[in-house]
Amino acid sequence: MKSIVPTYALYGEHGKNLVPESLHCESIPQRSRLYDWEIKLHRHDLFVQILYIRSGTAEIQFDDRRFTVHGPCSLFVPALHAHGFRFSEDIDGAVITIVTQQMESLLAHHADLFPHFQAPRHVPFDPEEAAYAPFAQSIELLLAEYDETHAWRLALLESLLGTVLVLLARKVATLAGPRPGRRSSRGVMHLHRFKTLLNRSFREQRDIAYYAERLGITPTQLNRICRDELGLSALGVINDRLLTEARRDLAYSSLSVKEIALTLGFSDPSYFSRFFTKHAGASPSDFRTMVRDQLDRNRAAPPPGA
Repeated sequence: MKSIVPTYALYGEHGKNLVPESLHCESIPQRSRLYDWEIKLHRHDLFVQILYIRSGTAEIQFDDRRFTVHGPCSLFVPALHAHGFRFSEDIDGAVITIVTQQMESLLAHHADLFPHFQAPRHVPFDPEEAAYAPFAQSIELLLAEYDETHAWRLALLESLLGTVLVLLARKVATLAGPRPGRRSSRGVMHLHRFKTLLNRSFREQRDIAYYAERLGITPTQLNRICRDELGLSALGVINDRLLTEARRDLAYSSLSVKEIALTLGFSDPSYFSRFFTKHAGASPSDFRTMVRDQLDRNRAAPPPGA
């Protein structure tokens, strides 16, 4: 069964002006010292993370790959990728957690950026290089604004986050250099349009042919694009979208399992239960109990620095 990671009210922080289902920022040393400077291997189903290390050292595990990094650097962790960290006691930096849909929305009109965010990344910086100052300044402005309550805060946070993502992608592209044989951005654009259509229509449970027709390609082409870019079939992408929404509703709504099934286009609640159990590894009722127990434990945990 996949790890259950709550999306809202991360780390049990009450009363803080969190951005609902979008963004969370916190200090790496404040969080990691509570766990003896180690965050054990885990993964997130619903969001991605950007770690910004100003200084200090960290031992990183990305899936089965292990390596050591030194600040200044950044780390990008996509959803569903296992990761763990052991930080030095002099570590200084922050972690930014973004719901995957929010990131996709920010990059909606720039499909050529998506390939740079499909895999875990270590992005080292030289403090003297030209690319470092604008990236660091954008991150620092984002972190400062997150802790404020100024007018138009959400608009500015979205703008700053978009800037951070673009600057990070630029640096990744520079490190990677030319990539011969890389698929053209056409497939990435089709994938983005598919996800946009899916976000609008997933509750109607449309089939693959419906989406392929609107994209002007065949179902076979759509399947090939999804497998090339995501490692999933088109049906797998559709099912993942349904599963994501089901997890959120079970964790954070008061709807019954039957009501959630109906809102997601399942006319038969028992079929929804079988679908959810197959893909999530637990029944809807068991999942709801587990995730709410975890939320309760998070709420009871001492705040950072306590």
